[in-house]
Amino acid sequence: MRLCIAAAIGITTSPLIAATVSPEAQAVLDRMAKWYAASQGVSTTVVQKMDFPGMPTIDQKADVSILRPNRFSLRTGAGDASGGMSMPSIMVVSDGTTMYEAVPDTQMWSSTTAPKTLDQEGDSLVELGGPASFVFDLMASSDLKTMLKDIETVDYDSKAGQSDVLELTTKADPGGFMPPMKMTITIGPGTAAWVSKLAIKLPKEQTMPDMPDEMVVQFTKWKQLVDTPEARKAFTWTAPEGWTKVDSVMAMMMGDMGGPSDAAGDPTGEHEHPMVGKPAPAFSLPSLDGTTVTLESLKGKIVILDFWATWCGPCRQGLPVLMDVAKARAKDGVVLWAIDLDETKEKVTSFLEKKKWDLPVLLDAKGTAARPYGVGGIPHTVLIDQDGVVRAVEIGFAGVEATKVKLNGLIDGILQPNG
Repeated sequence: MRLCIAAAIGITTSPLIAATVSPEAQAVLDRMAKWYAASQGVSTTVVQKMDFPGMPTIDQKADVSILRPNRFSLRTGAGDASGGMSMPSIMVVSDGTTMYEAVPDTQMWSSTTAPKTLDQEGDSLVELGGPASFVFDLMASSDLKTMLKDIETVDYDSKAGQSDVLELTTKADPGGFMPPMKMTITIGPGTAAWVSKLAIKLPKEQTMPDMPDEMVVQFTKWKQLVDTPEARKAFTWTAPEGWTKVDSVMAMMMGDMGGPSDAAGDPTGEHEHPMVGKPAPAFSLPSLDGTTVTLESLKGKIVILDFWATWCGPCRQGLPVLMDVAKARAKDGVVLWAIDLDETKEKVTSFLEKKKWDLPVLLDAKGTAARPYGVGGIPHTVLIDQDGVVRAVEIGFAGVEATKVKLNGLIDGILQPNG
């Protein structure tokens, strides 16, 4: 695991050169480091919020509990606001001997030997917990030089009630990909020096139109935990009946997100999505004309589901290809439904009118369909056969010709299984 405040936003690490810290900021950081170093265990709820113009707030919630030296629990999911698009829910539990990792939406899980420390070295789903991984950083090391290794400067900013606010500037990525960025961190009073807030200002070079320029992370419900036999019971987990055990949930997740490994750890990145061959999750969603469409009502058809949003560039590139294939293969019983995430009917309708697209759209305002399908990045395209079984999953857009060839080949395989 990257032991630095910048881990919350995934900044590439650079050589270990001490940050420049003002004396007043140093006193606050020392107080924070001592507070966490003296804590045998902690628990907190982490909520990351991003506000997109004209859309509900998108948030991601995580509950984290840690008991030194190597017991922990991390569970993520949608937060309390109305936004539904988020990374798929994940769960990681270490009982000190075995570490269990699971994706509840797909009912897949795996287990490995528990790490000896809280330093995960990028090998577990903890790294996909977003800002929640910062809690592990706080508890893994009280060495400020290590924690600040991606930070250029730290200055005292202001008071927020009895808490102190520090301003941090990150180092530029040596490869030139990520420019320096500023963030503020709010640290509680001396009697309880909890981190309560991270506000990260995204550089203009990293933002696009209709994208937020700030990410806010709130840390609430902090508690100190004590290592007792009773407390250890909270760090246990048993796979529910019917869930599928795989070699590595992390490898599957990274493969689905464009990572380097497939389910077997093969660096080719070619692997079969874990939902392939399983019954497609049921859904019931409103269409733009107000009628309700269910998966059951589509039985007997070959269904292309494409999870998308109007602001997503690859989605806008890929949808015309899917529309062309669906139109050309309508005689074979192929239907397309584009499932829009988190946007209003008015916004989608206006977009379609400008594009002059005749696209059948379902509205998934709260992610009720997206989560069971394990949607994280979009576009996320699912091909379902006449019996309601998932036959293929494609994440991202591979290009016009590649998509046409692959999708038509998959449809041919469904219609002529022995051909």
